[in-house]
Amino acid sequence: MSEAVTLSGTLRQVGRKGPSRQLRREGKLPGIIYGHGENVAVTLDAKELLKLLEIRGGSHSVIHSRIEGDKKERSVMIKSLDVHPIYDTLMHIDLLEIDETKPMKLDIELEFIGVPVGVKEKGGELRIQRKKLLIECLPKDIPARLEVYIKDMEVGQILCAKDIKHADSVSILTDPEAHVVTVVPPKQDKTAKTEETEGGAAGAKAAPAKTAPAAASPDKKNKK
Repeated sequence: MSEAVTLSGTLRQVGRKGPSRQLRREGKLPGIIYGHGENVAVTLDAKELLKLLEIRGGSHSVIHSRIEGDKKERSVMIKSLDVHPIYDTLMHIDLLEIDETKPMKLDIELEFIGVPVGVKEKGGELRIQRKKLLIECLPKDIPARLEVYIKDMEVGQILCAKDIKHADSVSILTDPEAHVVTVVPPKQDKTAKTEETEGGAAGAKAAPAKTAPAAASPDKKNKK
């Protein structure tokens, strides 16, 4: 489950791109809080945010914003995070203000744990149909991920959304019968199958035909 953390910053005046570039050079990160009825432009500490993402595991953490100049402390979550495509540096962040007393709907990633016995011992193939499930819960109960233990899966076995274990405080909204992961039988070698078929046909053609016994030669009459 997510834990609330605190992130400090300052209010920012929205304007040209020049000041935003200067902020990034100083290790700051421009962003916007999409609030209840109002949007607030802010400046955050990029290193502090990176540390938060590393420790808390990403965008599902509830963050208490303490923005200098803002009239209230807000509970927010990361909506989107822009990263430079070449230098891999943070460029901009969007934060969404939330109400911690109301449930939220969001997609949660699945983490598949173990190697199925049907793959390891029987040559089956693991096929993952879904990597996320839609859930609903209070912000404080949002899991970082849902763990799916697949070690005991046999060939032909299917795990559906209803089979995924989760906390009682979390509801899975994805169709209960939706396939999540399965182990399919090993693929048959088409070459070997073709050779086997052709070999059988050739064997049938090469079977020797039965022939009638040769007629006996008539005895020659002895000369008197």
